[in-house]
Amino acid sequence: MECKRRAFVRGLGFSFLGLSTFLKACNRLSGEIQSKEEKMQTGQSTQGSAVPRKPAPPIDAVAPSRVETATFALG
Repeated sequence: MECKRRAFVRGLGFSFLGLSTFLKACNRLSGEIQSKEEKMQTGQSTQGSAVPRKPAPPIDAVAPSRVETATFALG
């Protein structure tokens, strides 16, 4: 009984992995997902025309000189 259950779960795992790779390949073939190289190329071309960033708010601009954490004991 235990052997059959283990084989069943292992089969489910392998079928899930196979199905997920198949679906990922289908998405890539349809053009819905870009490859890493395409993302890098589009990122480099749009980097020059990026929107200028706003400066950090004053409360976040200055970091405290000392950081303290609280520890709570239960017992």
